[in-house]
Amino acid sequence: MRTILVILYCVTTALCEVTPGQLNQKPPVSPTNLTHALSLVDSLVINGEVLYFIRIYADAPSYEPVAAPGEGIACVDDVGRFMEVLETEILVYRQRRLLPIAIGMTRFLLYMSREDGLWYNFIYEDGSINRTHRNSRAEFGWWAVRGLRGLAAAENILVNYPEYGLLLTAVEKRIRSADSHIEAAVQKYPRRNMTSLGPRPAWLVKDAPDMNSELLLALTKLQETGKFNYSDAIRRLSKGLIAYQYRVPDHDLDGMYFSWDSLWHNWGNNQALALLEAYEITGNDTLLLSVRRWADGFVLFVLENNFPQRITVADNGSYSVTMFPQIAYGINSMYRGLKTLAEITENKQYAERAERVFQWYKGQNVAGKAMYQPATGRCYDGINSAVSINMNAGAESTIESLLSIQKRGYY
Repeated sequence: MRTILVILYCVTTALCEVTPGQLNQKPPVSPTNLTHALSLVDSLVINGEVLYFIRIYADAPSYEPVAAPGEGIACVDDVGRFMEVLETEILVYRQRRLLPIAIGMTRFLLYMSREDGLWYNFIYEDGSINRTHRNSRAEFGWWAVRGLRGLAAAENILVNYPEYGLLLTAVEKRIRSADSHIEAAVQKYPRRNMTSLGPRPAWLVKDAPDMNSELLLALTKLQETGKFNYSDAIRRLSKGLIAYQYRVPDHDLDGMYFSWDSLWHNWGNNQALALLEAYEITGNDTLLLSVRRWADGFVLFVLENNFPQRITVADNGSYSVTMFPQIAYGINSMYRGLKTLAEITENKQYAERAERVFQWYKGQNVAGKAMYQPATGRCYDGINSAVSINMNAGAESTIESLLSIQKRGYY
């Protein structure tokens, strides 16, 4: 995020002195291969506008997009995150050829959201919205916060292109439509709910720390634009995520961030990264210390136990582990958290642990199989067992692997 914001500052102000020699410099080369991801990108004309999206599923061996019965062909969950891939490619690697896709996906996100701040998720082949699937009903939940991640990326892209001023205005209006829903949650601070594992924050959206970690990613990015003031929400959400951290010295799971209730799972668990983004805004050392505890405790457990998929903790401290499936979503969340922590602290141990996580993509996993294919840009959908790989390569796994590679800077 820091690199992107520096570029935005230089582009949008007259304070950056650029010499003719610098203008002629070649842009840095992107470490990603977008071939497969772009093969899943499609478009529809709806209400006279071209909407772009990325199709959800791509099955082996052809890797052609396939529809999901009952769901649709594309979703906000994937488009929101792919917008972050496009943000880096356009702003850091100057891939202006991708701008029309980013514009079309921005329009898709606006189409799938409502003026009251609620969001749908799935779209059908004919362009109609799936309003009945349990994962697509209008609400402020998972697909809403991923949609906000996408609109935050759109904000950073569009501010560089005055010709899209009207679209930028629409984006900012839609972002602010979420404010009432965010405020409805955080205004409950400091109330707590009693659970089997002790008192838990009552001020997180839907009482879901994993979901709120993704919301925090969006709010910190928006805060850094200088156009939005989410400082209070950032502070309270951060406290809520830390309050869901398992803190039992000398326990195997010390430092773990619960995803939900008494459960940790390896997808959507972006607490470490989100807290570090909040730390860079607030300077609150409590956030940094929390993430260091995670990295010094729980991360080591995950590495030593070959990246388990799920852990459930009982009130007496005993726990059960489920190993599979393992997916790129979980690997990326852990990798970017560790990599960012290493950058902030300049700690070599954290950098080494981040590399151990990244090597999951390259075959250092329980199945001994490279999950990302640099020649095609595909990332397989998961590890089902020590001897079984899900060879499909849908949007989510591909996007999450690309975010990891962008963060690393090379494959």
